Amino acid sequence: MTFSFRQYGTPARMLLALIALLLGACASTTLSNSWVNPDYKGPPLKKVMVVGVSSQPALRRTFEDDLVKELKAAGVEAVASYNFIPEDGKAEEARVSKAVKDAGVQGVLITRFVRVDVNTQVTPAYPPMWGMGYYGGYAGAWGGYYDPPMVTQTDTLVLETSLYGVDESHLLWSGTTQTFAPSNLKQEMPGFAKVVIGALHKHKLI
Repeated sequence: MTFSFRQYGTPARMLLALIALLLGACASTTLSNSWVNPDYKGPPLKKVMVVGVSSQPALRRTFEDDLVKELKAAGVEAVASYNFIPEDGKAEEARVSKAVKDAGVQGVLITRFVRVDVNTQVTPAYPPMWGMGYYGGYAGAWGGYYDPPMVTQTDTLVLETSLYGVDESHLLWSGTTQTFAPSNLKQEMPGFAKVVIGALHKHKLI
């Protein structure tokens, strides 16, 4: 990408543009809402199946592989669901139950896409700094230029992740995460996993 100072005009606008670029490059994931089953007393689950709900096979497999990797790095045994349910799309209940049994897991961790929130910010236009009178306007028109309003947009990816216990078949934990200015799955997964795994560790679910 070619960066031009004239593209952004005044020093103030250049600073705003640089801030916007830096924010876009520094994605972060936070836990906005969460719920834990107050009736579950343990023990922590030792092995879980990771399920990424997506109609895009490549996205699903990449997500599951990356989250499995992060869980294992945190000391949790995990398996990707596509190894047991390789077909695309929604599977029937009997098919899922058999896959969970074959995997020998104690819990199922399911993540689904909720929405993308778009935040639009508009920086007011800067009028041309021309001199007084008609000649000032005439002379300024030759050498000056006008800074139009600058519009920047940032996306926030909202996901919902839920942990189910296999034996009880109950929801044990659910949380909503927000990832600011996501770039790609590989880069965002460590931050996302850290938030989710941290919450599950906190409640002694894994």
